[in-house]
Amino acid sequence: MNHIAWLLSLLIVSSSLLASADDRQKAEKQVRKITAMATDKVGRRMVSMSVADTLKIPRPVMVEQRRKSGLDYGSFFVAHELVASGVAMGDIMAAVTAGKTIWQIGDEQHANWKQIEADAKKQNRRIEDYIYRHFLNKKNDEADQLRDIADKYDIMQDAVPTDFNVTPEEMVAAQARYIFWRDEAGKLQGSGKSMTDRERKAAGMDHADSRHDTHGITAPAAGGLPPQ
Repeated sequence: MNHIAWLLSLLIVSSSLLASADDRQKAEKQVRKITAMATDKVGRRMVSMSVADTLKIPRPVMVEQRRKSGLDYGSFFVAHELVASGVAMGDIMAAVTAGKTIWQIGDEQHANWKQIEADAKKQNRRIEDYIYRHFLNKKNDEADQLRDIADKYDIMQDAVPTDFNVTPEEMVAAQARYIFWRDEAGKLQGSGKSMTDRERKAAGMDHADSRHDTHGITAPAAGGLPPQ
């Protein structure tokens, strides 16, 4: 009887570990989309603004934190998700300095990967909203430039080597999303009209990532910023 109980316990633990690994994999997929979008200069500005707004961190502070930690935007986002769950930022930075990835740190801290996946999905939607709005009309472009000035944001300082630790497939997918929402904005450019939630849903970018024509352009060729 004890042997059966032990086997059942082992099966439960194994199932739990497999579920956790699956949740982490799904979270990582969403988080890496954030990182990949930041390989393009305009995309990086949109990522910078949207992440700063989500986390309520001044952009110069965020730039400095990223440069000190060496965290790409996706990992930086996860770090703050861990902080929100009660993990001390000092402990995260110490682990990063010791050579651990944000994923290893998350596992050690028993991260809620399902929640991180959900939050990363929302963040990706927000980034897409910022790209769409940026290209909707000239006033929005000018407003973004004024915000850069007000925020004292220097894109030339906003780069760490890990920003480019993405696969070619991830970069192409990011470029597809970028072009998709730029083109959607272009259809209404100058009209002052915004896309409704229903229209956006009908646009179906969720299944357009791998299908949308990128015209042979990869993210760096479209204005990627090399790490300094």
